[in-house]
Amino acid sequence: MPRLQEEGSGPLRGFWLSTVGSGRPTETGTIHEPTGLDLAMKLHYIKAVYIYSAEIASDLTVMHVKGTFFPVFNQIPWITGRLRRSSSGRPFIKCNDCGTRFVESQCDLTVDEWLRVQDRSVDESLVYHQPVGPDLAYSPLIYIQMTRFKCGGIALGLSWAHIMGDPFSLSHFFNLWTRAFAGEEVYSTKTSDWRRGFRKPNSTGKKEPGSIKRINPIGDLWVIPNKSKMSTYSFNLTVKQIQSHFPAKGNEFEILSGIIWKCVSKARGESEPVTITIIRSDPEGLKPRAVRNSQMISSVDVDFSIADAKLEEIVKCIGEATDERSEIDEAGEKDDGVLDFIVYGAKLTFVDLSEVDFYDAKIKKTSPLSVYCNVQGIGDDGAVVVFPAADREERVVTVTLPEDEVEKVQCELRKCGLITSLVNGE
Repeated sequence: MPRLQEEGSGPLRGFWLSTVGSGRPTETGTIHEPTGLDLAMKLHYIKAVYIYSAEIASDLTVMHVKGTFFPVFNQIPWITGRLRRSSSGRPFIKCNDCGTRFVESQCDLTVDEWLRVQDRSVDESLVYHQPVGPDLAYSPLIYIQMTRFKCGGIALGLSWAHIMGDPFSLSHFFNLWTRAFAGEEVYSTKTSDWRRGFRKPNSTGKKEPGSIKRINPIGDLWVIPNKSKMSTYSFNLTVKQIQSHFPAKGNEFEILSGIIWKCVSKARGESEPVTITIIRSDPEGLKPRAVRNSQMISSVDVDFSIADAKLEEIVKCIGEATDERSEIDEAGEKDDGVLDFIVYGAKLTFVDLSEVDFYDAKIKKTSPLSVYCNVQGIGDDGAVVVFPAADREERVVTVTLPEDEVEKVQCELRKCGLITSLVNGE
């Protein structure tokens, strides 16, 4: 079996690009105004891959897949629009029905062969990604890649501009497509029908939220200027494995975050991170589903060494994370939304997607065999994304760090027993 991550020697081939638009024209002059929180996320992108078996997908045609996106785009017209800037420089989306880019590719492996690789970050090659810019008027906000495996199974990979919405929004969009594919009538709540403000439950009065980092202007090419080359790997583990081997008060995500924070701190030594960012679902914002940024972004700051601290103490601090969405929204609105920020990786970031209903995306009443999700555009402090596996009792953990830290952190993860072997399965 070939090494899936080696450029130029992988099993993917034959990329054909086309465009898919809405099924009906949007009213002339319609625009979508991003919030301050939306604008703060604009340098980030979400990547997701859904893999379906040959038994389910062998008779799916490209035209059928494309055609059933029409009614979904009709409901959410701004995601097929294009970005513009107002006279002040503030970005907005012109709902001009320019469409999304659709990419067709082939894989020389079967689905079973592809899924044998333990490190699911290989799925990133199933997502066609281009950043927004440098010409905003011609940059799609979504790329959809359909890959046909040798056995007849398919993978549908999405690259999604975070300015439109969070991972829950991407999942909502894709679940709408599977319902449209099944012949159901679909409907998505408009953001104008939803309260877009955020409460200040734990406002600290800080001038700038600790979970974001303002950077020098990057212009119209929306790419984070990393100082380090970033590397991604992933591994699976069970909820029982987390709770039984690492007993502490807190849910599995908080315990897992505490363990990995401690491992990263040991690997970094004197430069250990004492401030982290926690991104998770808003307990008050799960319904109604809509395309928006409503994820809770919190900050944790400690005045002690994480490397030397007890896990219970670390988990307790994570559980007391301060919600900073209101402050981020205000920061995104400054100077009429023209400032540039990093959220993921501005500080070491932990993302809890365990409540995202990825496996509700059923084709012919059957869930995908595997789903992968990660963020494109992570700052130098790195990020850890946790999301459900096909087995409800398992979690997939995707870690993105500077390349020169990966081996050190893996070593610490093995020492504490979180992983038992090399994560790439070798």
